[in-house]
Amino acid sequence: MTGLGTLLKKARLKQELTIEEMTERTRIKPQFLQAIEEEDYHLLPGEAYVKPFIRTYAKALGLEDQVASGLERPQSISEEVLAETGIRERRERVKKARRRRLFVRLSIGIVILVGALYLVYRFLNI
Repeated sequence: MTGLGTLLKKARLKQELTIEEMTERTRIKPQFLQAIEEEDYHLLPGEAYVKPFIRTYAKALGLEDQVASGLERPQSISEEVLAETGIRERRERVKKARRRRLFVRLSIGIVILVGALYLVYRFLNI
């Protein structure tokens, strides 16, 4: 079964259009059009852009009706995008946790260093 991206790419090539020409027609960045053609939906700026970008691309190629039926069953798109979004969110949480731990460790280290310097100062001035 060919996906929507393959269908759009074949139609674009059949009409002898370049990605740049499609960018002018759709006002969608070339890297996003390529991501759609390769069905790498996780490369789009967000899940909310997947369907509108595909609809716009299909409309510019005259394939609105064919693509509309494919968008009615969004499982393949949504599951992939949701999985990627979930991975991104987990990565972000892990990064934040690492930054927090680093901050806590640095703070504790600074407190210990200042305390040790104070004790040395007091010991030497007795």
